[in-house]
Amino acid sequence: MRRVLRVLKKTFCTKRFLVFSLLGLVNSFNTGWISAVASYAIPNPNTAAVLGYFCSLSIAFVLDSKLVFNRRLTKKRYFKFLISYVPNFIIYFLVTFMTINTWHLPQFWATTLATVIGGPITFVIIQFYTFRPKR
Repeated sequence: MRRVLRVLKKTFCTKRFLVFSLLGLVNSFNTGWISAVASYAIPNPNTAAVLGYFCSLSIAFVLDSKLVFNRRLTKKRYFKFLISYVPNFIIYFLVTFMTINTWHLPQFWATTLATVIGGPITFVIIQFYTFRPKR
């Protein structure tokens, strides 16, 4: 149990995770406002949410690359970044669908809830897959 706690502390009690989380707030805001703007042109709020999510991923890639992991922007890394976000997208889509269609809450709450659930999972994936240290 102590080993698990040490691993969790080493992963999540770091400046890197703090900056990632703060940028996650920026990215959630981007997703939310892009989704809101898109909802004026796209009548289906779920489709608008997906569009907002994917548009904000490009912004997230630039910010995470430069401010969190201090890495160059490359096409290969961008592709790996997108793959890393597939689990987060699934969480985001399911939470958004439930929040909007079942609980009838605004998009803002869908984005907030999905971020709280998917953020730590995504951090671990992109840290070890997209931006893993060079050997």
